Amino acid sequence: MNIQAIVCSFVLAIGLVLICTSTNTADEDSDFTKKTYTVLLIIGCVMTFIGGLGYLYTIYEVLMRAHQKFKEKQLRKLEQQVVRKRTETMARTRTIALTIEREKAMSVKRGGSKSLEV
Repeated sequence: MNIQAIVCSFVLAIGLVLICTSTNTADEDSDFTKKTYTVLLIIGCVMTFIGGLGYLYTIYEVLMRAHQKFKEKQLRKLEQQVVRKRTETMARTRTIALTIEREKAMSVKRGGSKSLEV
């Protein structure tokens, strides 16, 4: 996962906790003064704003990176795996077909096929 998104989630979570603490929704028995509540609210709002902007910037970077790869016609990891497995399967199928053809040719050279008569 993106380290930038993890850091932004911590900043956002701490900011939300500070906002909840300053509005007395988390703990009603605290001994904070009105000035402390105001400071906590301001710090919480700033941290929430920074965390939210960080998330938006992270999403923007991810989308721009994907757009750049699409523009350069680079395959994504899943698409690369699909192409690789398809070529492996086609090669395996060709190998099996060549083996069957070779066995038929060898049996014709030996004088016919070996069939079981019941």
